[in-house]
Amino acid sequence: MSVAREQGLTRTSPPRALDRLFAAYLILSGIALLFPHRPAGWLWIGALHIVAVLVLLRTPPFDALLASLRERAPRLARAAHDWYALLLIPALYTELAVLNRSVWDGRYFDELIIRLETLFFGGQPSQSLAATLPKIWLSEPLHFAYLSYYLIIFGPPLLLYLRSRTHEFRATTFTLMLTFFAHYLFFVYFPVQGPRYLFPAPLGGIENGTFYQLAHRVLEAGSSQGSAFPSSHVGVSIAQTLCVARFMPRLMVPVALLTVGLAVGAVYGGFHYAIDAVLGAALGALMVLIAPSLQRALQGEQE
Repeated sequence: MSVAREQGLTRTSPPRALDRLFAAYLILSGIALLFPHRPAGWLWIGALHIVAVLVLLRTPPFDALLASLRERAPRLARAAHDWYALLLIPALYTELAVLNRSVWDGRYFDELIIRLETLFFGGQPSQSLAATLPKIWLSEPLHFAYLSYYLIIFGPPLLLYLRSRTHEFRATTFTLMLTFFAHYLFFVYFPVQGPRYLFPAPLGGIENGTFYQLAHRVLEAGSSQGSAFPSSHVGVSIAQTLCVARFMPRLMVPVALLTVGLAVGAVYGGFHYAIDAVLGAALGALMVLIAPSLQRALQGEQE
């Protein structure tokens, strides 16, 4: 028997449900790199996906390495295991534009979405709402709600974590990541740019608002092209609202109000088509319904 085996370092704890879900997403999204329009550095991205999958599934030699890290710094290892998925959201979001271009070579499906928008809404709400009501007293709260997306994502899990409500924290995180992954696969294999890339931003005086300007700066700094349909902003916020209603009902009203404002603000601000918001909300709600049974099916011994 090896020294590593004698020290119990050949195997760390089994993968959690979220680890297996994350690995499945990396495989499904990584398939995009097999398409002919992949970028010059596609091997590096593919290698990162493969290594991450091997780590997440605790395959040798990564199982021994993870066990060693856990033994040397148990609190840090536990915190990293609890939070890695949420903290990697920006990286996953950033690579979406590369992955969808690998599949479609810069083709986007806005024309189809615009036709559907006209069919269902009789026009383009992303262009008409702000033009009809260019009021800064309306614009600023809606843009603030749109920016609250980051608070909606991280706030409730952090509160659960600080209160040592481990089961609820993991259930919430699993649901959020399932919702993210469902949207992100749409962005990879059915990319839509959204009205922000095709139409001018709404003006009429609302452009002078602080939150209006901040929202546009944030999007200009970190928007991933092709990630409009369905709206992950709306879908994830709906999923979080429903998780809050289940685990922290006292917070449901403020989170729900922010979510409604975010959904309206996404269209009012010209960031999303109305159909993006509607189907994003539907997909988010669907993921909440699926998440508990899927988590049970994927859960490891320590869930």
